[in-house]
Amino acid sequence: MRSLLWLTVMLVSLPALAQHDDLIDISLKPFWKSKIMYNESVMMVSKDGKQPESRLLFKPRRILSVRNSGLDTVYKEHVDWEYKDGRIVLLPGSKAVFMTDSQLNADSAKKFFPKKGGGRVLHQEGDFFHQHQLAVTYKHRRNEWKGLIPVFKPDALPVTIDALRNKKPVRILLYGDSIAAGANSSGRAGADPKLPDWGTLVVEKLKRHYQGNINFTNTAVGGKTSKWGLETIKENVIAHSPDLVILAFGMNDGTGKLDPQKFKDNISGMISQVRESNKNAEFILIATMLPNPESLFEGTQPEFAKVLDELVAPGITMVDMSAVHRELLKHKSYQDMTGNNINHPNDFLIRWYAQEILGVLIDQGY
Repeated sequence: MRSLLWLTVMLVSLPALAQHDDLIDISLKPFWKSKIMYNESVMMVSKDGKQPESRLLFKPRRILSVRNSGLDTVYKEHVDWEYKDGRIVLLPGSKAVFMTDSQLNADSAKKFFPKKGGGRVLHQEGDFFHQHQLAVTYKHRRNEWKGLIPVFKPDALPVTIDALRNKKPVRILLYGDSIAAGANSSGRAGADPKLPDWGTLVVEKLKRHYQGNINFTNTAVGGKTSKWGLETIKENVIAHSPDLVILAFGMNDGTGKLDPQKFKDNISGMISQVRESNKNAEFILIATMLPNPESLFEGTQPEFAKVLDELVAPGITMVDMSAVHRELLKHKSYQDMTGNNINHPNDFLIRWYAQEILGVLIDQGY
């Protein structure tokens, strides 16, 4: 993954996120439970010179608002946009941002990655794609989501759930690649609405729900693979004495076409070494989101969920973001949900990460 490399070790506190209270509460309402979709991201794309348009995940019963990604500008129905034939369409003269298909695949693009079959796929880090997406809030029918819904099983992570319920101190550590490090979240990019990365969202919700003492450390580094994760497990994980470890590798392994069995061995090795230090340590294994299918970054990523599932045992559970992303892509474009158009999530997909993980840590009655 050719993205900005960084190492983040951070402690999350309530005061640091106080300005985001309402945004966080709204962002973490489970997509599969509510009858209102809040701030679904779309990229309006003009194809072959036609009016820019995009699909929504669910069929809207009523569209409540269309805003810019920063959520501080509202676009007017019948002036800036209309809903027609299952799509939101920008009207001539609309002030809303959009891109053209030629811009997304420009041969003259200075920042790009090779496209399958030839050509280029536009690539930008930072907030470029965030600033070229819109946020749509709308009412829809209940139970529209047909994809993976997490199941709360307290016996899957018994030590962690017991500690959370009884307000015992819990040390949570997130270890992985740039997706885990928070690349392209608006908070990381310094762009409004400054939504935190998904690890921070998970911990913030746990604090609010359980009202306990939770310490969070993120040692994820952009561009890294599970091989690196295994090689540096002592300094990046064991040294922090975590109670719950979230392992989120796979994107870069898949791009390098790593054999799934070798990926499984690397993750299994991390688990074994951590448990040599703390036999009660528990784990959430994340099957990565998918890369842009038009790019050469697509490899063996879709095969990793199966081998991760084989590692599930008492104290070890798995969240299959590959399956979640695959279902989303049946209804939305990759550009609707990407932070860099190659292999990073935007705020919307980051919210899916957080909600799916929270689903295994909190009863869905929350």
